[in-house]
Amino acid sequence: MAFSSMTGVCADELQCAVCLELYEEPITLPCGHSFCKVCIEQHWECREEATVCDCPNCREVFPIKPKCQKNVALAKLVEQMKLVPGVNVEKRRCTEHGKPILLYCKDDESLMCVMCLVGQHSNHKVVPLEIVHDELKGVLTAKCPELSKAKQHLESQLHQLKREVEQTRDSGKGSVDRMEEKRLALYQYVDNSVDLMKSSVIKRQNEKIFLLQKQMDKVKEQLNSLHETNSTLKAALQDLETISFLQGYKDVIQRLESVSHFQSLKMAQPSVLDFSKEEKNLGSLIELHENFLKNIMKPVELQMSELDQSSLRSLYGRSPSLDPNSAHRRIKISRDLRTATRTETDNPYAEHPDRFDFCFQVLSSDCFSSGRHYWEVDVRSSSWWRIGICLNSMRRKGGGKECWLGGNPESWCLQKYPNEYSTWHNDRGTHLSVPGNPERFGFLLDCVEGEFTCFGDSRVLHVFRGNFLVPVKPAISVYGDVGDSVRFCSF
Repeated sequence: MAFSSMTGVCADELQCAVCLELYEEPITLPCGHSFCKVCIEQHWECREEATVCDCPNCREVFPIKPKCQKNVALAKLVEQMKLVPGVNVEKRRCTEHGKPILLYCKDDESLMCVMCLVGQHSNHKVVPLEIVHDELKGVLTAKCPELSKAKQHLESQLHQLKREVEQTRDSGKGSVDRMEEKRLALYQYVDNSVDLMKSSVIKRQNEKIFLLQKQMDKVKEQLNSLHETNSTLKAALQDLETISFLQGYKDVIQRLESVSHFQSLKMAQPSVLDFSKEEKNLGSLIELHENFLKNIMKPVELQMSELDQSSLRSLYGRSPSLDPNSAHRRIKISRDLRTATRTETDNPYAEHPDRFDFCFQVLSSDCFSSGRHYWEVDVRSSSWWRIGICLNSMRRKGGGKECWLGGNPESWCLQKYPNEYSTWHNDRGTHLSVPGNPERFGFLLDCVEGEFTCFGDSRVLHVFRGNFLVPVKPAISVYGDVGDSVRFCSF
């Protein structure tokens, strides 16, 4: 029952006894009862004795038809009630029957009128609005401690990340200044070396700040969501209007349920970048001469454990293209050179020395031998595949393991077959435990460190180690049913 502090009356008191809705052009009879003008006139017209007019409430009979004039005061009260915040007249009525909403169906979690009882809700558990109002408000109240705990945890993480960002900014400032002082004693050769070292420092700072900023953005996003959910929860708990509360209940409970899906960021141990090595190298620059350049050219990168897949995409993301000249004749390459599809018949490819003639495989036209490179592969349309890298020198002709991706010393790969996952190198397989059935896998090639890392659902599945300073290419095998396909993702 909605109550207006502006008018001092309940919404039910402003309802016509005939149509059970808020008055429309209300009139008052001599007996004191009020009705919609249209409702009372229709009531009189339906009487068998057309000359008799009575009151639908008290049944008082009026010998002469009363003169129906608009009750101005009552009409103003109705208008004020319509303007009361939170009271929406249209939403208080059943959309199907147009009757007042008085009940709640627990099976469908929906509001209903009494006429709905004989329809689709006839065998459902139905309770009065007041009862379910108290029950659901109790559900929201029970969620408060959980919400508060999650909010405190995220605020703590955000504070730690902010502090580490400031430490990272401060850590490089003194080193850069001292490098500049030593630079004054050196000539052009020293100038070039210092420029390289400053670039190394700034790069390391930027990479780590980029990572920390992304973590901060995630925490801020979750924290903002919690603030919004908290505000919505408080508003719902303070809402004294039953129907308004129930109409917003689903949205509030969905927001609260999403809190449980928040994943705590994997926080690395706080660390301050150390530039002492660079400073010592610069201090001994005059003695080291040409050997100094070799020393500072070796990059000092962030630990891979600090980088998630989102950061890898931003820093090292690649979108490899498939090489049609290497594709087996029953592997069709899409026009954008990203998708490899298994076909039943041979595709009209020209003869080429790089083409696989037995294994259903294709290589990328991209070739890597330095730096870091990250790419992802969409596998949702294939049940049996191998994805990895191989040396450009791997054999293409024949059906032996020398040509099979992962079957020789020149290739490394991740396999799915049929519903199990494994890694392969030099014809040796290692079984993997991969929860669920990921639709997308990531691969990071670190040529300097000699590592090839496979990711699935943001988890490191396996790390291959080898000499990747020689040219290697991303590779795909599609051995599933006809029509199965595997696709390099675009960033």
